[in-house]
Amino acid sequence: MATINNILGVIPAPVAAVLMLGGFIFYALGCVRLGYGAAVKPLVLDLIERAEQEIQGTKRGAERKAWVVKMLRAALSTSKYGRLISWAITDETIGAVIQFFFDRAKAALSKG
Repeated sequence: MATINNILGVIPAPVAAVLMLGGFIFYALGCVRLGYGAAVKPLVLDLIERAEQEIQGTKRGAERKAWVVKMLRAALSTSKYGRLISWAITDETIGAVIQFFFDRAKAALSKG
């Protein structure tokens, strides 16, 4: 017991609380990352593909992206947990996610 007290007594209580909070934040980010891989990625790729099919014509990329943003915002608002965090996710964040997946899909198509 004395050994455990000596080991744990090295870290002051405020530092321990900060470390615990940091650990919780990393845990939450890991859960979000896993959820993103399982749910968001296929949804975004499907919406990009649908936008390409539904909005035909050249120089209409901004219109397609706006449509995908609108559809993702609607999906986020209707999902069970999305409503809890939708206030924190801006349209700029959604736009960055869409652009990321579009660039990845474009790079994959150019290789194949």
